Amino acid sequence: MSKLFFFRHGQASLGAANYDVLSDKGIRQSQLLGEYLLNESISFDKIFVGPLERQKNTFKAVQDCYTAKGIKLPSPIVINGLKEHNGIETMKTALPDLIKTDPYLIALNKSNTDDPKKAMRNTMLGFQYFLGEWAEGNIKVKGMPTWKQFREEVKEGLEQVLNATNKGENIGVFSSGGTISAITAECLGLTTEKAVAELNFSIRNTSFSSFLYTNQKFNLLSFNELPHLKKDMITFV
Repeated sequence: MSKLFFFRHGQASLGAANYDVLSDKGIRQSQLLGEYLLNESISFDKIFVGPLERQKNTFKAVQDCYTAKGIKLPSPIVINGLKEHNGIETMKTALPDLIKTDPYLIALNKSNTDDPKKAMRNTMLGFQYFLGEWAEGNIKVKGMPTWKQFREEVKEGLEQVLNATNKGENIGVFSSGGTISAITAECLGLTTEKAVAELNFSIRNTSFSSFLYTNQKFNLLSFNELPHLKKDMITFV
């Protein structure tokens, strides 16, 4: 029986010009994850990483912790199917039209004007709403990949990981919240896409979900664990 750990990246740079950069807190979260894994004597036979900088740099921070103790981790194998969905980019493309036509987003936009202090809260509410509608196929954005394509890519990425996993191995996978949600959905047979998208918002930065794999069976063991972070270090973006 093999055990696979799927790690979400550390906190990214929400609101910055480039979201795909770990914040200072995200770097520290990743270091604390590495220290925890070391203290628990968790080793890995193979490491898989998504192609995004925040995914690769989360692994790098963990790797540095092991290296400092003289322990070498396997070289990471980059799998494109482990990248995140493009919901943020898709919403940015669609938003100029949606805030003129969608009642919910119109109301949020008005709330921002009435009380600018609610802007960050409303941004997250708007993104949650958009992601659910987009996942269900109720919003289509010309020229942008669809949620269905994202789910298919994740399935292919998961198959690559499982095909490379041998009996009795410990596998580390560094990815993102949406991807881990989709992988959990594949494992549990979830088919309500809005529910899969909403699961994304529960997964905390540097948390891990673990799965068992044996005889072609892929089973969920634990979800969204975060034993290495105290309250003030827990984030969701």
